[in-house]
Amino acid sequence: MRFIRQLSSVPVSALLSVLLASAIWLSLLLAFPAPFAALEERASDFVWRLTASKESERRVVVVDIDEASLQRLGGWPWPRERVALLSDRLAEAGAALQVFDIVFPAPAAGDERLLSSLQRNHGVISQVFAIQGSNAAQQGQVSSALDWPACPAFFPISERYIANAPQFEKIPAGHITPLVAEDGSVGKQPALICFENRPYPALFMKAAMQGGQSSHLSVTSGSGLLGPAWQIQGLGIASGVVPLDASGNVRIPWLVHPDALTAVSAQQLLAGDYPAGLFENAWVLIGSSALGVNDRVATPFTGLGAGLQVHAQLLLGVLEDRIPVVPRLKWLFPLLVILSGGGLFVFLRRSRPIAGLIVGAVLLVVVTYLIKAWLLTRYSFWVEWLPGSLYLVLLALILSVVEHARSRVERDRIYAHLSSYLPAPVAAALAVRDPSGAIDAARRNVIALYADIRNFSAYCEVRPPEETTAVLHALISAATMIVEKHGGMVQSIHGDGILAIWSGPEESADAGAGAEHALQAARELLVASRHILPDPDPGHLQSLALGIGLESGPATVGSFGLARRRTHLAMGRAITLAVRLEQMTVELAHPILIGENLAAYLGQYQLESQGVFLLEGIVSPCHIYAYPLRNCV
Repeated sequence: MRFIRQLSSVPVSALLSVLLASAIWLSLLLAFPAPFAALEERASDFVWRLTASKESERRVVVVDIDEASLQRLGGWPWPRERVALLSDRLAEAGAALQVFDIVFPAPAAGDERLLSSLQRNHGVISQVFAIQGSNAAQQGQVSSALDWPACPAFFPISERYIANAPQFEKIPAGHITPLVAEDGSVGKQPALICFENRPYPALFMKAAMQGGQSSHLSVTSGSGLLGPAWQIQGLGIASGVVPLDASGNVRIPWLVHPDALTAVSAQQLLAGDYPAGLFENAWVLIGSSALGVNDRVATPFTGLGAGLQVHAQLLLGVLEDRIPVVPRLKWLFPLLVILSGGGLFVFLRRSRPIAGLIVGAVLLVVVTYLIKAWLLTRYSFWVEWLPGSLYLVLLALILSVVEHARSRVERDRIYAHLSSYLPAPVAAALAVRDPSGAIDAARRNVIALYADIRNFSAYCEVRPPEETTAVLHALISAATMIVEKHGGMVQSIHGDGILAIWSGPEESADAGAGAEHALQAARELLVASRHILPDPDPGHLQSLALGIGLESGPATVGSFGLARRRTHLAMGRAITLAVRLEQMTVELAHPILIGENLAAYLGQYQLESQGVFLLEGIVSPCHIYAYPLRNCV
């Protein structure tokens, strides 16, 4: 119930982000399976490359028919007698098992001696099936099928092959068929291949059966959450179990760095030039790294490695019982990553900045990769890192975009509210600053317009609040539109008094144009007020009318007060004079009065002089001018 309550509190935007991320994630995985599979393999290869053992490996020793051997003893294929001699030399050196990464597809002179040596020296040879591409080869005779009544359907099926000559049918043989990815890399190999509904084991399995003296294998389904989809039992060495994925493939364990594999050149072996005891009780893999043999594959360590490295690593994986397990519920790990990371993003996103979601996603991806590496190297579990990581990145990006959009909407809404109480430039400046308790003011040359409703206080005492507020709302709205239309801004509103200013630098060349705009705004406001202000009952109240005062001069404009409670205002002689001139409109019976500084710019309007007055709060007398009433009709 608690989870349901938490889920119900998640905003719709977060749920939509999850749905959108899921849709994009599934679309990408379905549309580009091969590139993502390649990236997953590269991620695993990097782990193998970093963690592969560099200690000298002696349990599996490689006899390499390398370039030096071909140059000294002749090109491939060698005479069968020479291969037989190589096998005999290994037996004399104490090799426990001889595994030939070599196919003998056609009969040749010396086959009888080679057969005798292979049978006597516990040799295992190779055969190749065609399961990729369009290879139409069919040569030799396949052999060493398992004694199963049928081949399980999940193993790959082949109709073409390159096998050994018929006389080698009694020699144990295993297939060396790789699964080559589009980039040429080899990460797995079929454990068995079906040919004419009979299963044929891989070379490393046949070698393990020979080394463990096992004659029967069985395949069963895996069990448990972390168990493989399938497993083969009965190899006779270590646990005797080989884990398989759902397609019947074995993941290659790149446990040992190629430089750590003990390798002896074939020509050195034949010459007896090798350390004593090197082959004692060892499994020996005979193959070729020569470029002319064309047995090259991409490995985690190099883009062009010898194919025999694959079989060497598989043999070591069997001996160490470290063939990687691909869990049959392979979606479980990505699901856990998605649930843990996605749940954290959704439920904690309010406390995270937008950048924090991206950083968090990157950290989770890194942690997920480290967990993958730990499971692979410590427990031989091969889990998919990319699907869960991709989802986390997509969700973080989408949540960040949504959060950014939501923040922009909230900021715009806050700014709209802020600019409705403060001048727009002031609101815009405050929106990008941190709160401050310092004085933030500047001296400016301004034109001030102050308008006030006469007799409004008395009107408010006898009329309903709804009516008085409607009147004030209409006048303030009209004043704001008129002032902004003429380039000014409403600085502040105090009750029924409105202060507007036109500001600019000292000695502004546009002072005359600003004066005309201010005067035109005053005239339009006066005309508009006559349509807005109601005419009260003349028997009880005096008529409502608008008085306007205008003056220009220097003023200080800015914000003052503590950071937690500030005010924005304009103050100075021009502001005070505009207020006092509005108060004089009653005495002088003129709705628009203008100070002497502003009047100097308005000579063309034939202003009417009202005389010189000493106004309240002003030290020096002020010459007052009136805007002619005939111009206000």
